[in-house]
Amino acid sequence: MTETIEQQGPQAFGYVVYDPETLALVESCYQVPPAAHLGRLVAVDEETRANWLRYQANAAGDGVELLPPAPPAAPAVPQQVTMRQARLALLDAGLLANVDSAIDALASPQKEEARIEWDYSSSVERNRQIVILLGAQLGLDDVALDQLFIAAAAK
Repeated sequence: MTETIEQQGPQAFGYVVYDPETLALVESCYQVPPAAHLGRLVAVDEETRANWLRYQANAAGDGVELLPPAPPAAPAVPQQVTMRQARLALLDAGLLANVDSAIDALASPQKEEARIEWDYSSSVERNRQIVILLGAQLGLDDVALDQLFIAAAAK
């Protein structure tokens, strides 16, 4: 519920103060408004004033409206997954059968290091150089590798 200042008179009342440029609410008050607040305040009911961080001023500056919902946060890229998770994600992506040939295409000593990592590691770390090299051999850029790790973590 909103009211104009003229309806309130000179007594204290609940209102929110907004930034005229962004329409973001910057303060919640219950008082006789000081001169600094005039021209950038909206009278609101107690519930709205108590939850003022959920609102913004409307375009006309004579009311408030709920903020739009925040977009969902991007999933965090796990920095480590188990080898089982990695293999299942590679299988789902249709890349598991290509891993051996990708390892064999590497030059020594990277090829031998990759073979040991692939055959004997219990986990895979996202930022290891060998993961980046094998990802490139499989045609995966950084974004695709991140997506593969996100998929693997869900396994």
